[in-house]
Amino acid sequence: MGYKYNKEDILKVGYHVLRKNGYHGVGINDILKEAGIPKGSFYNFFDSKEDFAKQVIAHYGEGNNQWIETFFKEATGTPLENLKSFYKLLIKYNEEDDFSSGCLVNVLSNEIGRTNDELASVSNACFLDWIHIISREVHKGQESGEIRNDFSALEIAEYLHSGTYGAFSRMKVTRNRVYLDVWYDITFTFLAK
Repeated sequence: MGYKYNKEDILKVGYHVLRKNGYHGVGINDILKEAGIPKGSFYNFFDSKEDFAKQVIAHYGEGNNQWIETFFKEATGTPLENLKSFYKLLIKYNEEDDFSSGCLVNVLSNEIGRTNDELASVSNACFLDWIHIISREVHKGQESGEIRNDFSALEIAEYLHSGTYGAFSRMKVTRNRVYLDVWYDITFTFLAK
């Protein structure tokens, strides 16, 4: 009996390949080579390269949902301290990655957000899920009086998201954390009540 390929393993390879090279920088043959699978096995799981990318994004998004949920559930500081710790951790992870890639969804959104509605829609759904999780922590901080409340928790979460991912784009261009640090300092000065 032949080897049965695991879809989860192929999605993990897809994450790394797409995150490093982007959507247009990767062909089916690159994916096959990295995953070590024959073309027929690829098409048992995915209808096309677009379907593959869509499933990779959704898989990555769900994994991040769980990670973010767990992070805030296990955090022991005040809501503002927890948010600071969360964004410090994102900056640290990107520094450890030598500032080369950033978030998969951000990478693909910047590349294909205006040219592929299907992938843009899946990417936006991921962003919205993450923003809603973060907005719950912001709301707790507003209720406790440590985070400003002249904007809604959802507006602040959107602001956090947009600012972080904008700084990630600058990080990739400059290959350093300076804009992430500037964003972090200004943001948490702005948020504190």
